[in-house]
Amino acid sequence: MDFDVAILGAGPTGLSLANLLGVMGVRTVLIERNETTVQAPRAVSIDDECLRTMQALGAVDEVMADVALDYGAHYFTPKGVCFAKVEPRDREYGYPRRSAFQQPKFEATLRKALARFPHVTTLFGVNCESFTEDAEGVTLRIVEAGAPRDIRVRYLAGCDGARSAARRAIGAELKGSTYRERWLIVDLAETNERMRQTRVGCDPKRAYICLPGPFGTRRYEFMLGDGEEDSVVEAPEFVRQLLAAAGPDADAPVVRRQVYAFHARMADKWNTARVFLAGDAAHLTPPFAGQGMNSGVRDAHNLAWKLAGVIRGDFGPGLLATYQKERAPHAWSLIQLAINIGRVMMPTSKLQAFFVHSFFRLARFIPPVHSYFAMMKYKPKPFYAEGFLLRDMGLGLTGRMAPQPTLEMLDRSRVRLDDLMGADFALVAYGDDAQRVIAQTQDLNFGFRHLKRVAVTPMRVNLVRDFTAPNPAGRDIEDTMSKLNMPGRDLLLLVRPDRYIAAAIDARDGAAIAELARSTRALVASVQSA
Repeated sequence: MDFDVAILGAGPTGLSLANLLGVMGVRTVLIERNETTVQAPRAVSIDDECLRTMQALGAVDEVMADVALDYGAHYFTPKGVCFAKVEPRDREYGYPRRSAFQQPKFEATLRKALARFPHVTTLFGVNCESFTEDAEGVTLRIVEAGAPRDIRVRYLAGCDGARSAARRAIGAELKGSTYRERWLIVDLAETNERMRQTRVGCDPKRAYICLPGPFGTRRYEFMLGDGEEDSVVEAPEFVRQLLAAAGPDADAPVVRRQVYAFHARMADKWNTARVFLAGDAAHLTPPFAGQGMNSGVRDAHNLAWKLAGVIRGDFGPGLLATYQKERAPHAWSLIQLAINIGRVMMPTSKLQAFFVHSFFRLARFIPPVHSYFAMMKYKPKPFYAEGFLLRDMGLGLTGRMAPQPTLEMLDRSRVRLDDLMGADFALVAYGDDAQRVIAQTQDLNFGFRHLKRVAVTPMRVNLVRDFTAPNPAGRDIEDTMSKLNMPGRDLLLLVRPDRYIAAAIDARDGAAIAELARSTRALVASVQSA
């Protein structure tokens, strides 16, 4: 084999996957038909789960240097009255739930990060003409500098976008719908808008969105009518009229204007035995929730550790069969979220707009309902109902993404939990007696070649300084993990490399820990065959 994995497409999904595989030591080739990463603004919203993946691939500080962190959205009636505010403050996974970024800078950062890995090769300006799959691997016919040649790999990841050639090649089809409404995207190099939050104009005549960006940039999105031709609405004078009606940016410099139709569609098949789809190749999400790119990065993290585990021989190929089973329901839930937000943004009549606006105004007087929307609790929690998971033991934690607290260590330094867990599976004990619990696991076989162990105590509990366990221990200084547990109960979590909880037990019973080890060995054994 020339490489273990070939990735088609160097967008956010492909670049994230290449970096993750690089961290995991997998020989990877990234093939992109264009000479560079994207140069025009596209996606503009990055969430906490995506930033957590950037942490996992080792470039979160570099990415965040170009991100405008932590913003929300304000919704306005046609008369300019704010009827709803979404301003999430929770940082359960270690980062703000919603931030703004520029895709060209993001992709350039991830491409530069690949230089860390001598086992990752990048081929830009190279076209993949075709590929064939057999029982042992995949053969790609590429054309580089006009000369065709073949590359032999064990697995192929098709991250080649909405018009994916990989999707067509494996016989997959997109199912779902395309929005009748079209939108005009206008990106500005500078802005006179002082409002930090996203401004959403919910007007039946013409809905619009005004989104903040880093470095004083701004994006406007305007819904178009059925009779408005692309050539007309993209004309500079028409764009200036729209900007003037929406705010103070009529004279701001425009760097891009483009008409889009949006889709809510998903591939009926995400993979064969050795070819996998990810990102827009697997699903297309309306932009109203800002989740399209983020869902692709989630695909990359889920797929990366599974490919790496199978290639290294830690797991059997049956593990790869869990990819679509886990990712498709979660991706579809976010597509549905975007559709529902779109209904709020795009009322079809004055009557519908009246009812929507009235509902949100009344919700202010019902604290639980108001908090549900204001804190962005309506966003589906990261959750897998089935896949590489053990049966839930009544705690309601299995399949959820684990929180990421900031820990105060014995030497008073502060460390994020993920940095202690690394890129492998981890056992995380949480509770007053977490250090003792994690020590009880030391000599047990859980079926993994590599297994990190970490003890986390609540903020109110000091660490035992003379404890002899050889595992890191920290105090959850913001009590991020307190929502998982009742006081006085100790938890033991088995956390996957993509930060999802594969198993969770009440660790007060020593026999339960031994049973967890046995069950985990059985889970690993269950994916040994194809």
